[in-house]
Amino acid sequence: MLVKTRSDEYSFTGLQLLNRRLPEMHEMKELIHTKMHMAKAGIYGEVRVDEVFQKYSFPFQYVVLHDVSLESFGKFQMDTVFLTQYFAVILESKNKGGKLRFKQNPSQLERENEDGKVDIFESPEVQIERNIYLFDEWLRLYGVKIPIYGVIVLTNSKVMIMEPSTKYTCILHQTIPVFLRNIVRDKVCLDVNEMHKLAERIVSSHQSNFPYPMCERWGINPNDLLTGVYCEKCKVHGMVKKKNGWNCLRCGHVDRLAHEKAIYEWFVLVGKSINNRQCKRFLHLNSPQSALRVLKSMNLITSGNSKNTIYKWDWKEIASRKT
Repeated sequence: MLVKTRSDEYSFTGLQLLNRRLPEMHEMKELIHTKMHMAKAGIYGEVRVDEVFQKYSFPFQYVVLHDVSLESFGKFQMDTVFLTQYFAVILESKNKGGKLRFKQNPSQLERENEDGKVDIFESPEVQIERNIYLFDEWLRLYGVKIPIYGVIVLTNSKVMIMEPSTKYTCILHQTIPVFLRNIVRDKVCLDVNEMHKLAERIVSSHQSNFPYPMCERWGINPNDLLTGVYCEKCKVHGMVKKKNGWNCLRCGHVDRLAHEKAIYEWFVLVGKSINNRQCKRFLHLNSPQSALRVLKSMNLITSGNSKNTIYKWDWKEIASRKT
């Protein structure tokens, strides 16, 4: 039974928008572009895991929770939690192809691609070990004691394990059902009602992670970004506000709500608040009055008054609607 779907990938969205507004010759362009594609690959891998749970069921009571972010003695995020009356399993998905080697001392993951290039990543072993510890502590806060297992799920079909993990089992995503069915179920730790109540508590305790503003996170000067309202049709910045909406002078496309997308980009990329002057400059508006109309039309959180008014985006409200 699926009780929590996967949240929007806010980091990927932020990287997309940042990549779009960075000039081609910017020193961070290549890195951000690479990180964006890595995040996209991760999403594809998670989708493959989701599809497995959509296709298969199990001969015992269970719940599935995707993309769980909680806090006990530290914040932690779990790709997928499989909860039963007998045990819980944390599934850490990795969409990496090539030859993989799980190294120790220090613990890290090496990936060798077809060209022989070796990339080094944080080991999934470390992620799972930390998540098991913190999830166990979180459960104990609510008086729940249940065995917790961890498994590394490889979602790329072009993968070869050269040096396997010595701490946790690695499986292909297609074999998730077999792995879960084979875990011994010899002691009931929760009755069915308790299991579902625990799942509800996990969902209500979930804390969406908004890694914004992206410029601050990546050490990029916001003044380096391309400004102007983006045309979704011809992929350029600089739409012009007219009576019928925002007009692209290059392709003629008209978008009545393009200003809302641009203001959203500001909050994702630049800052946690915006004022009239910043809005006027970022959207290339002709007057403070035009900027005021744009900001007032968006139902933003306001503080201050007159020329000192600042506007904020309610990320928590967004999260509550999408959890």
